[in-house]
Amino acid sequence: MDDPFDYPKVRIRQPGKLIPGRASYEIFHGRRELLAVATETTEGHSRLQAITKMLPGTRTLAVTTAAGEPMLTLVKRSGEWVAELTDPDGAPIGRISIGGSRRHYTLLDEQDQVAGKAVGDLAVKDFSLTGANGERYGRLRKTWAGLWKELFTSADHYTVTFTGPVPPRVRTLIVMMAIVLDLARYEPS
Repeated sequence: MDDPFDYPKVRIRQPGKLIPGRASYEIFHGRRELLAVATETTEGHSRLQAITKMLPGTRTLAVTTAAGEPMLTLVKRSGEWVAELTDPDGAPIGRISIGGSRRHYTLLDEQDQVAGKAVGDLAVKDFSLTGANGERYGRLRKTWAGLWKELFTSADHYTVTFTGPVPPRVRTLIVMMAIVLDLARYEPS
């Protein structure tokens, strides 16, 4: 697998919608260069479900390049506190294990070996990213989405800043962790 997120800073932006429906995320390098799009593929939540806050237990997102080519699939099962990533052929890329407080995330490679960890502050908005042996990979932060989005939608923005060398698959897990964090912690449930 190539490293589609091989940039010092990657931004994840959730488009704002007044009534939540299917989850979608845009992944950028810098401010404007679109790298990938993650869109929920399961049937969207009806407006009644969104209003009554009844979401299905499994969320599946297809991640494509800016040109629409498949990159990976992310499946988050709420009851299992884990998200699985597979490549377009269905081969495992890795898993993201969610800690009970949603402040601790463990990044597992395709062989279920610890590849990295993310530990958040008490507000669950600022995460330190480290490798399996404690080497510093960078930081993930939930950032200001703008007044309109913050007041009227559940849309959020995240920034991943890489400070050291990171293996390509782990870099992908880290970028997808921002989406898993959003689904687990901030999406209406």
